[in-house]
Amino acid sequence: MDEEVPVRRRDLVTLVVLSLGGGIALTSWMLSPQLSPQFFNAVLVATMLLAFFLFIPVMGIRLFLEDEE
Repeated sequence: MDEEVPVRRRDLVTLVVLSLGGGIALTSWMLSPQLSPQFFNAVLVATMLLAFFLFIPVMGIRLFLEDEE
């Protein structure tokens, strides 16, 4: 595989938005939403978990959409 896939700023913004929104939703589902260090920590952990698992699908979708054009 000699082809490199560049990571664009739009890909990273999409990943951050999806991860942050999903992290807040996942944490709100598990804990009651409140301003506390425990809730903030849970949001951070859920966001990092989603960012880790969503990086490859986000890049794959972008490559699939570029091939369609």
